Amino acid sequence: MKRILTVIPAIAFLAGSVSAQTMGDAITFGQNHYYGTARTLAMGNAVTAIGGDLGTIAINPAGGAVSAFSQFAFSTGFTTSSSVSSFAASYDSYDESPLYTGSFSENKTRMTVPNIGLNMYFDTGQYHGVKGWNFGFMVNRSQTFTNKISAVGDEGHTSITGAFASAAGDMPGTILADKNMFEAGYGFNSLCAYDAGLINYNSDAGTYYGSAETVTLNGSEYSYEVLGWLRQNIGTTTLGSKNDMVFNYGMNVDDRLFVGVNLNVPLINYKYSEYFAERALDTNDFPVTPEYWKPSASAYVKGADTFYAGSTYKYNYTADISGVNAKLGVIWLPADGIRLGAAFQTPTAYSVHEKWYIDETVSFVDATQSGNSGSDVMESEYNYRSPYSANFGVAYTFGRSGMFSVDYELTDFSIMKFSQAYNEDFYTYDDPFLVVNRLNKLFCGVQHSLRIGAEVKVIPSIALRAGLTYTTNPERHYTDTDGYTVYAADYDRYFNEYEKGTYRLVSGSAKYSTDCTYAISLGAGYSSSGSFYADLALRRTTLPTQLYKPYSNYLGNDVGGVFYEMVSPSVKSAHSLFDAVLTLGWRF
Repeated sequence: MKRILTVIPAIAFLAGSVSAQTMGDAITFGQNHYYGTARTLAMGNAVTAIGGDLGTIAINPAGGAVSAFSQFAFSTGFTTSSSVSSFAASYDSYDESPLYTGSFSENKTRMTVPNIGLNMYFDTGQYHGVKGWNFGFMVNRSQTFTNKISAVGDEGHTSITGAFASAAGDMPGTILADKNMFEAGYGFNSLCAYDAGLINYNSDAGTYYGSAETVTLNGSEYSYEVLGWLRQNIGTTTLGSKNDMVFNYGMNVDDRLFVGVNLNVPLINYKYSEYFAERALDTNDFPVTPEYWKPSASAYVKGADTFYAGSTYKYNYTADISGVNAKLGVIWLPADGIRLGAAFQTPTAYSVHEKWYIDETVSFVDATQSGNSGSDVMESEYNYRSPYSANFGVAYTFGRSGMFSVDYELTDFSIMKFSQAYNEDFYTYDDPFLVVNRLNKLFCGVQHSLRIGAEVKVIPSIALRAGLTYTTNPERHYTDTDGYTVYAADYDRYFNEYEKGTYRLVSGSAKYSTDCTYAISLGAGYSSSGSFYADLALRRTTLPTQLYKPYSNYLGNDVGGVFYEMVSPSVKSAHSLFDAVLTLGWRF
């Protein structure tokens, strides 16, 4: 079954800003996939009730006061990202699942410094009450953004040039030719596409069409058609990390109760780029007779006939993000061997500074007609409020021979919110984040994480460790009153219709995605009779399957004044991470 559009909406990716400010980016920036030291990593970071290690402090601030000594630790290692992707050409019905073919593998390795820190412990000399307090400072990695995706496939029904043309709508060529985004109300994708020659104008039909398409007017109806088969090449690369600067203070009360507080300054460096290229398998299938706006004639004129050979699209985005939050934690030993822990972290107030640009190229058999156009490097600033989180843990220690620990963490993504920065040069009376904040509230929920860890001392100086982590997906979807499954992208596409009540979500129909994150970790540690210790950890993480569209679905044929949506190709990618961490530390 296919939903039909009676009006032409603004497609977010093609028509609006191509910067971030999406629900997906909000989740990406707000999630934590803890690293820490090799010891905490090997135990699955199930350390809320344990403490004593520098890696525990980021999860539970009370952990710094557990050990009655000072320590310094440094961790280094590497992360390898692996992806296996497949390509699905466009399909004509929402009742039909796409058929994914091919297997395209990519690997990317980055060196890491997941943890470095110093914790100073001060003994008060008292026998009761506050027996000691500590002050610590560390930098702890809580997220790594490393991934590369590539896929190749043949497509004969849609083209990126058609998507750009659909987004151009009925805008006059005078505005498109000026590339004035703010006057046009349309994004640089369509503006640059028109400037480069990826899209053309048909004055008879009064509509734009892609250079890989033909448009015909049959009575009062338009018919769009991709003229032949295209070889499409798709690639994305993600780099960066999220590191927390942690200022920690804690107290030891009677060796039974430990409390602590963190002032955290998370710093995020995020880079994303995407590349798309399509080429005609047979250029003879793609005759093109472009029309363009001629200011001196104040009219559209026909250009020279040529043949479409292919086009490329490049997008580069970087974000430098800094924020602040506070975290309060407690560890309690109610009886020998039993340890209970809890910690609560406030939402993070982030300031986001982003830069992006796009570049588009079209090639024709007649090279003199080929063109290129791109945007300047664009910058913007805005604020972002991330979720709060709460950790709860229980552990049991077997004397000095080992321990077993279980953690539960919840993170509420529904409270995420974007807002305009006060120093933003461009100000609008309309809320520029109305849509994305609505999506955050409706389509994001609570993420649950279960962490299990164990440590066994095979001899007093050698310990073996293992851990498991299971984290649910915070994204959810609904059913509407017409029986459709509605995802965030669907609500975004039909935002006005849902907000006005033309389409309605069924109350209580929210369901969470079942695609979750799993991790298994192993490690070993050595502790000398003196001050030195060393730990090694290995972790493999399987992340949710990614579905990626190189361009948005767009409006196709007009039948009786009703525009049908053309479904773009897609890429499905299985993504996993392998981490290796070595920690060297000294107690004093």
